[in-house]
Amino acid sequence: MSAPHITIAADPLGGVCAEGARDVLSAGLLRHAGFEQIEDRYGLRWRLHSTTPERHRAAMSTHAAQMLRAARYEVALDSALYVDDSADASHLLGPHATATAARTSLAANATAAAVSTPPARASRTR
Repeated sequence: MSAPHITIAADPLGGVCAEGARDVLSAGLLRHAGFEQIEDRYGLRWRLHSTTPERHRAAMSTHAAQMLRAARYEVALDSALYVDDSADASHLLGPHATATAARTSLAANATAAAVSTPPARASRTR
């Protein structure tokens, strides 16, 4: 039995829609990626919220496709929504990027200091 086919594509109004997710696992993965479930005259679908910034739509769609593929679903992702994995995604962290970089730098400095500083010798008193 093969996993159902899921399609993630840009719709004519500029949004992003995912179709074909009919089970609990695929629904949970799409929800985790930021999609909302809707049921309208076109049937059961998943959409990114209409207030999602345009620059984030492609990253969120690519992330959803990666998670679904990791769970062995067949996923068709619109080429306009594909973001290269090797691209730096730190800009998506927004204000959190600076704090994350600072924490990483502090942790690296603390580790380097701990490794390079020899342990203090205990002095013997007579």
